[in-house]
Amino acid sequence: MAGKVYEYPYLIHLHETNAVGGVVYFSNYVKWQGIVREDFFIKSVPEYRQIMMDVVSGKVNMITVEEHSRFISHALFGDEILIRLHTEDIQKCSFKFFFRMTKKNENGEIYEGWQTVSFDDYRGRFIPIPVPFLRVVLDYAPPKELDLYKTRYPLSAKIE
Repeated sequence: MAGKVYEYPYLIHLHETNAVGGVVYFSNYVKWQGIVREDFFIKSVPEYRQIMMDVVSGKVNMITVEEHSRFISHALFGDEILIRLHTEDIQKCSFKFFFRMTKKNENGEIYEGWQTVSFDDYRGRFIPIPVPFLRVVLDYAPPKELDLYKTRYPLSAKIE
């Protein structure tokens, strides 16, 4: 069922801000992308433990190959924010995570960003997105992305 959006609430702590004014230090937004991405996989991919065993044994590796950040408005110590995640640009071996952050009880974005992740075999050869991840990635993509993916790559019964 395409079109889902993953949501992750977060409370900003003092150590994540600068010394003057309590404004969030820019690198924390990228750190939060990683936290939300990991939480998303743990909660959305039932087979994540088996995939992690494949990672440890050297069968599959997930690599962040690109990251982009756009800072829109300040976030401060004590702000409650909501981080929303969805996927797009799904290819055979890679896809993009999109992140949008808003203050929990206010309108308007404070940040948006994305990262492209790819999969390889630890020997420098790209491999297809593992099926358990692909199923979830397709669920969290806009419906138009699912249709586009289907035109490029036939879906197996394991995915549908």
